[in-house]
Amino acid sequence: MMQDKDETKMDRTKIYFKDEIRRSFILYALGPAVGFAFVVIITCAFLWNWRLYTQSVEENRKVSILLEEEISSYKKFCEENPFGDNIVLKDNPAYVYSLLKNFTLNQKIEADFVVLDENSSVVLQGNSQRVFYIPEWQNSSPWGALGRIKSNPEKTIVEVSADYNGLAKPEIVVGHAFFSRDKKPFCLIFFLSPEKIKDILQPSLRFAISNGFGRFLYASDSRYKNQLNEIKSEYRNEKNYFHVEESAVYHARTLDNCFEIYTFSDVSFIKTTFLLLLLSIFIFLSLVVSGLFISAGKIAEEKTVTIDKIVAACESVSKGTFKGRLSVESNIEFQTIANAFNNMLDDVHNLIEENRREVREKYTAELKQLEMQFNPHFMFNTLETIKFLIKLDPERAQKTIVCLSELLRYSIDSGISVMPISEDLHYIENYLYILQLRFGERFTYSIDVPDSVKNCQIPKLILQSLIGNSVKHGFEGIDKMHVSITARSVSGRLVISVHDNGSGMDKETLKSVRSILKSEQNESGHTGLHNAQRRIKLMYGDSFGLKIESSKESGTKIKVTLPVIR
Repeated sequence: MMQDKDETKMDRTKIYFKDEIRRSFILYALGPAVGFAFVVIITCAFLWNWRLYTQSVEENRKVSILLEEEISSYKKFCEENPFGDNIVLKDNPAYVYSLLKNFTLNQKIEADFVVLDENSSVVLQGNSQRVFYIPEWQNSSPWGALGRIKSNPEKTIVEVSADYNGLAKPEIVVGHAFFSRDKKPFCLIFFLSPEKIKDILQPSLRFAISNGFGRFLYASDSRYKNQLNEIKSEYRNEKNYFHVEESAVYHARTLDNCFEIYTFSDVSFIKTTFLLLLLSIFIFLSLVVSGLFISAGKIAEEKTVTIDKIVAACESVSKGTFKGRLSVESNIEFQTIANAFNNMLDDVHNLIEENRREVREKYTAELKQLEMQFNPHFMFNTLETIKFLIKLDPERAQKTIVCLSELLRYSIDSGISVMPISEDLHYIENYLYILQLRFGERFTYSIDVPDSVKNCQIPKLILQSLIGNSVKHGFEGIDKMHVSITARSVSGRLVISVHDNGSGMDKETLKSVRSILKSEQNESGHTGLHNAQRRIKLMYGDSFGLKIESSKESGTKIKVTLPVIR
């Protein structure tokens, strides 16, 4: 089972040269195409993103510069105190109005302005249609832009506020507090509306302006702000450049972080174009891959015809066929391999034949040696018995001599290795007669061999060694012993059993005997069993041989399995 699993695993991991060529061709051809497509995609993505980035930066910078220049201009006007210290508003309103009006008209972004006296009443107003509205809470609170202007004289205040136009519309407030010649305070406030900023810029991208806290001054699209007129949380990012939904967003701070300027680039069209590009590249690669697979298969087939011949020849050799020869009409390298392969086949064939001859001679010599082995103790005991019988019973002595001589002649006949069971049993009965003569009533035997198997061939005297083993080891500790011999044809095999009721073997001894039967060399006392096993293995192979079963005081059973040869 483990071997089958290993073979299955090896089959799964086999790599054929033809497949390797196909894969290599596809890899080396497809690799550059995929790499080129990848470079095109990455380059397009980079250029697209870079274009969006540079365009966003440019537009953002344009808004930032304009806003910074204009607010800086208004701040500078205030900080240089164009009124001087000698002005009294109620005496020179026309002068003050003219001064302020001329200044605002010369700016890129014309601002509305108001001048307030110490009571926050409007003294001058640039646009008579504008309603300057002061919330009620402003009169009692220092908060708001007006409160900070009054609280910080001589300092210009810049804020985003929607408190002073009555419409709750955010606008940029630039204000400064002054003192007239009569030491009375008055406030100058400029209002820059986001609409005028947009009109001046005429931006190509959507943009938004908020204060440093996220409160919107202007948004070209309401989708960017929430209900609190603040920029949505998804657009608040520590990065200057990022993507949100279908927009590329760039934001930067200006005027000491007073304002944040957002630029929004629509990427939906570019994404659609990019997806179409990806689809086109995918279709192109699909066509290339299909063509590569077809052409790679054909090229691999053409270039590996000779290799297939070599592989087929090698597989034939691995199965034991050495008659095939390689005939290659291809490149000189393959011709050299074919010639070397053919020479190798000749050498291997000669070596195999020589080895077979040597092994056959070795096995024949070993079989002859095993066949000629005869138990010397049996000979000595038989001769001693004959010596006494000559005096006591000459007839039985004569019969014993005849039995022994037939047995010896049969054992040393080198021309015979196998014999039908019926004939082999004739000589075995001579052996049993001698044993019975020796042990008398202490030894009995029975033979049960049906006529259906009597013509089956068996190694000669194979049963003699098994019976001798039973007699030698089975008589220990018992008075009488019976040996039964049976033969049957079972599942296409000949099974011969030699069963005795002798003393048997304990587990350790049985284990040792079975180990002896498995080994090629034997240095124990069980020479009969080992020789019988060795002969059977040499003659018929490892699938045949002896099996032994035994237990203490229950006897021993030896089963001989042989092929059915008639």
